[in-house]
Amino acid sequence: MDHLGHPSQNLPQQYSTLPEGHVQRGEQNPGGASSGPSFGDYSRDNAPSHTGYPSSFGYQNGIYGSNAPANPSYSPNYGHQGGNSTSQNMENDTRVYELIVCQQPLHARMCGFGEKDRRPIDPPPIIQLIVKDQQGRIDMGVLQNPFFVLHVTLWSEDGKEERNIISNPPKCTRVLMGSLVSSPNILKNPEGEQGCYFCFPDLSIRTEGRYCLKFSLMKLGGDDCLSEAKSDIIAQTFSDPFTVYSAKKFPGMTESTELSKAFARQGLKIPIRNDVRPRKAGD
Repeated sequence: MDHLGHPSQNLPQQYSTLPEGHVQRGEQNPGGASSGPSFGDYSRDNAPSHTGYPSSFGYQNGIYGSNAPANPSYSPNYGHQGGNSTSQNMENDTRVYELIVCQQPLHARMCGFGEKDRRPIDPPPIIQLIVKDQQGRIDMGVLQNPFFVLHVTLWSEDGKEERNIISNPPKCTRVLMGSLVSSPNILKNPEGEQGCYFCFPDLSIRTEGRYCLKFSLMKLGGDDCLSEAKSDIIAQTFSDPFTVYSAKKFPGMTESTELSKAFARQGLKIPIRNDVRPRKAGD
């Protein structure tokens, strides 16, 4: 399906998710820092999902780079199958950082170009961060660090082109709306297992089409807290593709998942729908 606008030129590289169940480690240079990936002729199925280059996103007021007038067995997936990626690239850090999409986006109703009729992606994406030491053991202590942040961007269905901006010179309009950065939450899943999760409950998309979401993990600290500082991306992953419908074609919101309900009971601010009523025309 054709999309409006043009992909952003900020990140010319093409990224993609790893095949399900596959874990890829970052390669280390002699100095300890991860080397940047070589992209060549990678396809979506085998492209690297990590990078050692400095992030192009500058952290400002909770939004990165916005110029617009912003162990699979450790935790089960809920709903659709989750993507995952692994990276190991911070200098002198031997730990491995893994992102797992526990709750995949299914669909959304386009919100158009107004500011009042915001319709969130359903269900809200939930991503788990797992950190392992050199022996492959889960390192829960690191997950208590409050300086992890997860940033989300909008990409084409195949994960090859960024779709964050619609360009209509001299104006540019953001396509992905809402809180694009999530902080970590230490929560228990429905099985009672504790983990570190990031949730995006209020993402909306202006235009219909097929998309996927790209999640980039960064760690702030020290001088990185300055507004002009750059942060390294230490892990990345893509969601499964999903559909954004026009108002007439949207099939309606689904009932909240058990994962969403479990997190809401623990105080996470996430919308919960216990009853799904038949959709009326024009809703």
